[in-house]
Amino acid sequence: MSVEVSLLFLEKKVEAARLCASVTEPVATGSVPGDPKALVADYEEVVTRLSESFADLRSLNGAVDKATHLEAGDVRNLKQRIAAAVGEVARVAQDLAAQVRFFQAMNPASAALAGKALAKFDEVDRGTREFTVPDGPEEGAEIAPDADEPADDADPMLM
Repeated sequence: MSVEVSLLFLEKKVEAARLCASVTEPVATGSVPGDPKALVADYEEVVTRLSESFADLRSLNGAVDKATHLEAGDVRNLKQRIAAAVGEVARVAQDLAAQVRFFQAMNPASAALAGKALAKFDEVDRGTREFTVPDGPEEGAEIAPDADEPADDADPMLM
């Protein structure tokens, strides 16, 4: 599968994890009655998917560096999209960790159940802080004319 298609699927997986926060929030806040064990199982599922997505983004970032068929502009675009997806992973992990903490505060009897999920959300969040996307090729590298080509005297206002 191409890097672009893989990244698209990863972006959608992260978006789905973000949407899960809106599904679990009413139960976590107590505005909708629910089963604490089922909620904790949902948290475990979301954090597992989020953690897998983050690991896949890391490996995809390495694949972009090794891809020889991509132009400089494509590499830069993919790197920016990977960085945005990693930022979204961090936001989802932080949001759900806050939701778990609120759940624990509102349900002291079930607080211990959610401890493992909270630790995993915090771990994913820490991992995103350590992850950096190195810059791609310099801006304009792919559009600079070759020294052999004559300069184009087109009026930029007409473009």
